[in-house]
Amino acid sequence: MPIEIGILKLIHILCLVYWLGADLGVFYSSYYLVNEKLSRDTRINVSKILFFLDQAPRISMILIFPSGIHLAKILGYLNITYSMVISIWLIALSWLILVCVLHIKGQAVKKLALFDYWMRIIFVLGMSYVFLYIVINQPEYIWAGKKILAFTLTVICGLIIRKKLRSFEPAFLSLIEGKDTAESNQILKMSIASSRPFVVLIWACLLFNTALGLHLI
Repeated sequence: MPIEIGILKLIHILCLVYWLGADLGVFYSSYYLVNEKLSRDTRINVSKILFFLDQAPRISMILIFPSGIHLAKILGYLNITYSMVISIWLIALSWLILVCVLHIKGQAVKKLALFDYWMRIIFVLGMSYVFLYIVINQPEYIWAGKKILAFTLTVICGLIIRKKLRSFEPAFLSLIEGKDTAESNQILKMSIASSRPFVVLIWACLLFNTALGLHLI
C-alpha cells in the first residue's frame, strides 16, 4: 500500500473513532449536566469535561472530509483534479484553525462564530450541488456521491443542534452564577433533550458512511 494512501486511511479512521467516541461521551455527560439533584459545582465540572470532549467531533468533522475526498480521488471513486484536492485541504485546515480559535477565545470572537455558521451553510449548499451534479452527470461516481450526501446531512444536523441549543447558553450562565431557577433548569433540560435525536442521526450517517466505505452496502 502506498504511504500516501496509508496515511490518509489512518487520518480518516481516527477521525471516525474520535468523532463517534467523543460524541458518545458528550451525549452521556449531558444527562449529568442537566441533573438538578447534583450540586452546582459538580454540574459545572461536568460541563468542562463535556465542552472539552466536544472539540474532538468538531475537529474530526473537518478533517474527515478532505481525507475522504483525497482517498476517493486516489482510488478512482471521484473525478476531480489534484488542484481541487489541495484547495479542499487548504480550506479545511483554515476552518480547523477557526474552530480552535473559537474554542480558545469563546465569547470574545462572536463574529468568527457567525462566520463559522455561514461557512457551514455554504458547505451544505455546495455539497448538495455536488451530489446532484454527480447523480445527473457522473452516475458512475454515485458511491462517492452517497458518502458526500451522508456527510452533508451530519453538517445539517449540527446546524439544527446549534439552533436547538440557543436557549442553553443564558440558562447555563445562570447556573454558573448561582442564579439558576426551576425555569432555567427546565430550559437546560429541554434544549439538550431536543438536540439528542439529531445527535443520533449524525451517528446513523457516520455508520452508513462507514458501511459504504467497507463496501458492506
